Amino acid sequence: MQSIGSQFWWPCFFRISWILSLVSIADPALLATESFRTSILPILTKAGCNAGACHGAATGQGGFRLSLLGYDPEEDHLRITRELGGRRVDLNAPTNSLLLRKPSGEIDHEGGRRLKNSSSGYALVRDWIDRGAPYGSKDVVVSRIEVSPAESFLESESLQKTPSNRGREPKRDADRPTPNAQPSNPRVERLVESTTKAVPLRVVAFLSNGTQEDVTALALITSNDEAVAEVLPDASVRMRSPGVASVMVRYSGQVAAARFSSPFASDHPRPRARLSNNLIDDEINKEQARLRVSAAVQSEASEFLRRIYLDLIGRLPSTTEALEFLHRKDDRSSRGTLIDRLLAREEFTDFWTLRLGDWLLVGGKRSSAESAKAYQGWLRGQVSSNVPVNTMVRTILTSRGDMATNGPANFFALATDPRDLGESVGSMFLGAQIACARCHAHPADRWTQGDYYHFAAWLAGIKRDGNVVRSQAHAEFLDSKGHRVVTPRVLGGSATPLIHDADRLVTLAHWIASPENPFFSQAFVNRIWNHLMGRGLFEPVDDLRPTNPATFPALLDRLAFKFRSEGFDMRGLIRTIVLSRAYQRTSRVAGTDLEHDRLYARAVVKDIQAQVFADAIAQVTGVADQFEGHATGTRAVTLIGSRDESYAMDVLGRCSRERRCETSGRGGGLAQALHLINGSSINSKLEGGVVGELMRARASDREIVKELYLRAYARLPGKVEIAEWSSLIGSKPSRSEAVQDLLWTLLNSREFAFNH
Repeated sequence: MQSIGSQFWWPCFFRISWILSLVSIADPALLATESFRTSILPILTKAGCNAGACHGAATGQGGFRLSLLGYDPEEDHLRITRELGGRRVDLNAPTNSLLLRKPSGEIDHEGGRRLKNSSSGYALVRDWIDRGAPYGSKDVVVSRIEVSPAESFLESESLQKTPSNRGREPKRDADRPTPNAQPSNPRVERLVESTTKAVPLRVVAFLSNGTQEDVTALALITSNDEAVAEVLPDASVRMRSPGVASVMVRYSGQVAAARFSSPFASDHPRPRARLSNNLIDDEINKEQARLRVSAAVQSEASEFLRRIYLDLIGRLPSTTEALEFLHRKDDRSSRGTLIDRLLAREEFTDFWTLRLGDWLLVGGKRSSAESAKAYQGWLRGQVSSNVPVNTMVRTILTSRGDMATNGPANFFALATDPRDLGESVGSMFLGAQIACARCHAHPADRWTQGDYYHFAAWLAGIKRDGNVVRSQAHAEFLDSKGHRVVTPRVLGGSATPLIHDADRLVTLAHWIASPENPFFSQAFVNRIWNHLMGRGLFEPVDDLRPTNPATFPALLDRLAFKFRSEGFDMRGLIRTIVLSRAYQRTSRVAGTDLEHDRLYARAVVKDIQAQVFADAIAQVTGVADQFEGHATGTRAVTLIGSRDESYAMDVLGRCSRERRCETSGRGGGLAQALHLINGSSINSKLEGGVVGELMRARASDREIVKELYLRAYARLPGKVEIAEWSSLIGSKPSRSEAVQDLLWTLLNSREFAFNH
């Protein structure tokens, strides 16, 4: 029988032995490269142990909890080695450790077999436990990772290297924080000719102590489109079908991406001559040629006419405007002249105030009607005067005072918590989705909890007293655990910038709006591109990250640089896009190959925004909508968000501006279909307006069909269409009802309902 003294001594001996194992390491250099944080934790991540569906869940699994994807390595180390008396590791017999026996399947494990006994990961964990399961140096971290094809692949396959930034950037203001930059290494575009050959990858980790390691076997590698590219167990990638896909690589909290593409079949129709109007066509033509994709022909005059009116000024051309353009010679010059005219029209200001209002969530329910009106008025003035977009954003972030009189101060009505405001600033102005990092490391981006709270600290000084926004100098902000004060730091910045202004947001605003900050320009360019082209260069449009690369990375770089170098001119950016042949291609192409949409081989058929759709119905029918409190004839695009009651626009999918609106086109679904068929938006406008005018003018059947086609479709009807509709009108007892039937049919057609 043990003595009482020995009962106390044995647990103490175990703890002393465990502590000594942490400090008595024979080779400190070994720990610098093979520590828990940089070598062991990535193995658990690759095995899925700290995924959200396993022990990385908020409450863990089976009484064992790890931080999601290893965002808190010190806490994970304590849970593995100390929790429950250290029962998860056996320092005397490492292979008996639960940390190895459960994931290897030696004993029952609800998560199944995750780590083979013969794998290098198993061996590393076993040897780590044998050395005493140390944490290793806390100062050594993985600073970045790079992914590339293995050397043997480089010798035999086609590669295209493109620099991450093009052009010469403006000189930086030394008093402002350095913007976070894109990875300095060039992008390597991997064109894989064969869909049977696997491409081996090589992942290299660069550590903060200056060393580097090949971590290919330990990195977590996943494809964003398994239908195009699949990742095999041996860390190689095999193309399953023609197209473009990216592969995400995660290791020790760092992420990187590789972009793979495979050309379409060699028997694909031979591409026609590739003409170019500007840099957009240069880049898109190059990629389409590389992938052997045939682009659609240019749109016909009527197709272009309707599209450009809807995209630029949010309304249809009148019959006079349509006939004037259709009777001209359709060439690049006439299209360019029309574009310039539309950019200068008052309706452009109205429509783009609506678009930017959706972006900034102007007039949401968190602000009063008076404040929303002030914000809308200020924004409209900015668009009308073509104020540079970065100047506009700088003004928003530095505005204070009464929201009822100082419109841009209403931005701070979005939230009162610095964390919520930080998420809004990141999403709106930087294309950075940092919300995940509030609780844990971002699962698909580089952002950690530290990045999140350092960025939110910029907003800590903002206070709202009723309708008045104030700023508090030197406001303190605590980290996620509430233990220490966090200093402001820009996303991706390694050091806290010197804050010269009492209002720290002045410093942040200058950094965001700086010509040197590529993220602001890329994020804004992508929003405009998404509206005009039907899909963003990267999707979602506010999720710019290395693991979500653009379909055309070089094009995004060049457009963003042009936007910055030309003074953040929104009209200039829009003009560049719509002048391109890529924008002016036809959408009338047989087939539904989504890959051709991604590659802009044809125009994407787009939803029409709810307010624009309502205005189009009113314009075609000649019967204006009536909004309470507004004069008759007020266009829906001039209303402030969803503050004005309108069931019709709600069912059509009007953005509430309570959350991001980039995906808001129209409502869709059964409610919208029934409303358009039976509701008042169309049916209440059929008797009067244009139908009454045509009846009073005693227009011929042919003239009626022509007028309504021009109004709804911006094109003249074909011979068959004229003959069929004329026959229908002539066969009806009531000519007026027959014309109403024609108008109803046009307004409920797919050709009218979409922007093609």
